[in-house]
Amino acid sequence: MDRLSNLPDEIICHIGSFLSAKEAAFTTLLSKRWQNLITIKQTLHFDDSIESFKDFADRLSSLQVTSRVRKLSLKWWSLESDRVNHCLRDVLKCGVLDLNLWINGKQGYSLPFEVFTCKTVVKLSLGFRFSIDMIPENALLPSLKTLSLNDLKFFEFGGNCAFQTLLAACPVLEELFLSDVNWEQWKWSRTVSSLSLKRLTIIRTKWDDYDTSGFKSISFDTPGLVYLYYSDYVPKEYLNVNLNSLVEAKIILRPQENHIWNERHGDPFYPMNLLQGLKNVEILNLHSYQTLMMFYVFREALPVFEKLSHLSVNLSRYCWFPIKFMGSLHFRKFNSLCHCLSEFSFLDSCPLEVLKITEYFGNQQELRQMEYILGKLSCLELVQIHFPMATGEKKAKLEYKLQKLPRASSKCKFNVVV
Repeated sequence: MDRLSNLPDEIICHIGSFLSAKEAAFTTLLSKRWQNLITIKQTLHFDDSIESFKDFADRLSSLQVTSRVRKLSLKWWSLESDRVNHCLRDVLKCGVLDLNLWINGKQGYSLPFEVFTCKTVVKLSLGFRFSIDMIPENALLPSLKTLSLNDLKFFEFGGNCAFQTLLAACPVLEELFLSDVNWEQWKWSRTVSSLSLKRLTIIRTKWDDYDTSGFKSISFDTPGLVYLYYSDYVPKEYLNVNLNSLVEAKIILRPQENHIWNERHGDPFYPMNLLQGLKNVEILNLHSYQTLMMFYVFREALPVFEKLSHLSVNLSRYCWFPIKFMGSLHFRKFNSLCHCLSEFSFLDSCPLEVLKITEYFGNQQELRQMEYILGKLSCLELVQIHFPMATGEKKAKLEYKLQKLPRASSKCKFNVVV
């Protein structure tokens, strides 16, 4: 029995990487399956801070014509773009699967068009500080499933936005990661549009560097999206939002610089389309105080979250807000819930079964809020609670006080976690 043939592709590729070109050629005669596996190099990496470009070019030239590169990682800061792009074109001919390009674009660097027509690349990561002015008309990345864009700028050419053209060239894209794309600097389409996209991550790490006064709108046309991580400034409006398949969302949003949420008529921000677009979500994490404030200020626009089964909120600086949910609820902090909680009657009919509290300190205000909540939630089965500042006798005392509180649900139990 041929045991080697039963090994996973990754292991056969790893074994083949130790063979000489002559040995690899003989080996491929034994199995048709090996012909595409035994010539794959695991990783080709270049970093001009630790290696000379000549050494990298020598390694590249040693590749056989039939060799394939599983992963190519290039990091350079000071090299001439023509030399780099020449080598990059050669590697793209080797059927690269995972392409990671980390480039200092201060010199006006432009990617070669061959990057956008590579038929084999499955994972593509591009960054940082360079611009993509134009995508070729024949752009097509038929195998690309994961795309990461870090600190890049996109421009419009011939009436077409390069960002939208790039997404349109990725027919099987499943995951999109956008970091510091600085939408506010765009004067063209700010639309994430993809029928195949399943996971979308938008992260802003620099909050105060730019003037956001021109940040007018964003659209999400992603009907197949199931996961959204969205951390950014809120534009003036969301023109189109299609998130009908969304299952999980983590939202960290802020109003633009020098503004606050305002429920009076004429508020400069109009996030209603986004709020309505979240109506089918099952797991919702409202991570920041400002996000909670947005949900509260625009509470009249909130949909009924009929599918919501898990809600996680950070209440470190804010009180309870009237959002209807079912299933489980997670609090990051509990100590600032105020007496206004008693104004909301939705707890009486809430089918909440699990309540998780990440930080409970046991002061009198917290104890009163716990007594009120436990007295209302008739379906509650489990309260999972963490005492971050208590150990030993103090921890036991806090737990004893909670256990003594009356509960609307006879099934309710406490679980103190470390």
